[in-house]
Amino acid sequence: MEENVEVQKNESIIHKDNALNRLDLSFIRHIDLKEYKLSHLLAYWIFDFSNYHDQERTFDTTKMITFKRGSIIKANLGFNIGHELGGLHYCIVLDKFDNPKNGTLNVIPLTSKKNKKYPKSSIDLGNEIFDTLNFLYSKEIEKLSNKYEDIWSLHAEKVTQFTSDFEYVKKMKNEISKMKKGSIALLNQITTISKQRIYDDDILRKVRLSKDSLDLLDKYIIKYFTK
Repeated sequence: MEENVEVQKNESIIHKDNALNRLDLSFIRHIDLKEYKLSHLLAYWIFDFSNYHDQERTFDTTKMITFKRGSIIKANLGFNIGHELGGLHYCIVLDKFDNPKNGTLNVIPLTSKKNKKYPKSSIDLGNEIFDTLNFLYSKEIEKLSNKYEDIWSLHAEKVTQFTSDFEYVKKMKNEISKMKKGSIALLNQITTISKQRIYDDDILRKVRLSKDSLDLLDKYIIKYFTK
């Protein structure tokens, strides 16, 4: 029995060394070809993937919110092959019946609108997501102003609460500054992701597509993938 364990350990070390050697060759090739961006992206993904892999056993989905159909999330789609979408993207949640024990979500990745051609199955959602977040930001600013009309007269505990609320508003503003106007839903890139890939950002928790937009997505999914 002990001998069998030792054999498996030695085989694991050999496979690990072979994989690392092959990966090193890939990095060298990218660098030799001056594909520095690809080299960086691959390195970032290996780092992230290793963290995901190490945290998989302790990752607890029950501590996350229950996602709704049409919710907007931000997810790390990784370093992929060919025309598969990779990197950090906003995504639309497709699942109708998520629950705290679900480890995965089905999503439609989003990209910002650029002057280029997209597949016919892509849907232009306009500025809806940007405008929704901007509207929520305005409401939070208004709430903050009403809640702390005279900040100079606040007691210490209220100042602490104000600081917390103000930081949340700052995070919203920062997210808006990074979010570009014009969103394209890439139906040809519909994919299933582990919830570990999601950036658990409370800023996006109230951002959700309208019923009209969800109906439009359903119409195009039926048109291009089912009938």
